[in-house]
Amino acid sequence: MGLGFTEGPIVLDGNTLAVASVNRGTVYRLGLDGGDPELLIDCGGGPNGLALGTGGEIHIAQNGATAMPSRSSVPAVPSIQTLAGDRLMSPSDHRVDAPSDCVTGPDGLLWFTDPADHVMEGPGKPGRVRTWDPVSSRIETRLHGLMFPNGIAFGADPAELYVAETSARVVRRYQATATGATADGWCAEIPRGHPDGIAVDAEGWLWVAGSRGNNIMAFDRSGRLREDIDLGEGMFATSLCFAGPGLEHLVVTSPKRGSVLLLRPPHPGLPLPVWRPHLPGRAVPGQRQQPTGDRS
Repeated sequence: MGLGFTEGPIVLDGNTLAVASVNRGTVYRLGLDGGDPELLIDCGGGPNGLALGTGGEIHIAQNGATAMPSRSSVPAVPSIQTLAGDRLMSPSDHRVDAPSDCVTGPDGLLWFTDPADHVMEGPGKPGRVRTWDPVSSRIETRLHGLMFPNGIAFGADPAELYVAETSARVVRRYQATATGATADGWCAEIPRGHPDGIAVDAEGWLWVAGSRGNNIMAFDRSGRLREDIDLGEGMFATSLCFAGPGLEHLVVTSPKRGSVLLLRPPHPGLPLPVWRPHLPGRAVPGQRQQPTGDRS
């Protein structure tokens, strides 16, 4: 497909995705029908993860080109950016290191991983999980001391928060509260590769992009490995999400030839919190919130 170092896929509606290109500093929209991708925004730096907001806007975990050089000429520092309509805003106050992945939580806050470095092998600097309030722009630290925190997802229980630690080669589950998050003992150890992006399906299986393992994996509710799918030499799976009218497709991003892969998993995906009926002001498929003011 030739989209550069692809990352952070999200579903915009039943048949439409948005995908980040880390080394190009861009975000693309593309359909599941295999048509030509459309450039949504040149946001600069290194857009690493994407999340749909409660009004249909797209939040961007912007690492500021700390993970790799950017081909974009648009300046960008580590921050949370927001694309509303055709307008790009950087409302976060930049008190972050290098945002990696993000998801709108059941509380309406943007939960995001914030690694201090990108060391995959051996000890590195500990990173954090943080939240950003799209109303007040307040950033709070919810977890700290994590080894390259990366993929992040919520389970069917709105309190269940999964966080991948790439250099530690584990995904842990936490119980999220209004003040923080506490590990509940569930842990998936990655047999090969390093965990990157993650997603949860309707059966409660956790799907994990294995990055250097050139694979994707699935772990059941007990933490047992149920699937380990080899994608081929050099595929370096970076992230994944569920898409399609019934979330029946698994979308996987790979920087090899700037690819976006479409697989058929054994179970459909779990709707993201932003699509669930209990979330006030949840997104409407196919619509995006129009900006009410520049908070950059």
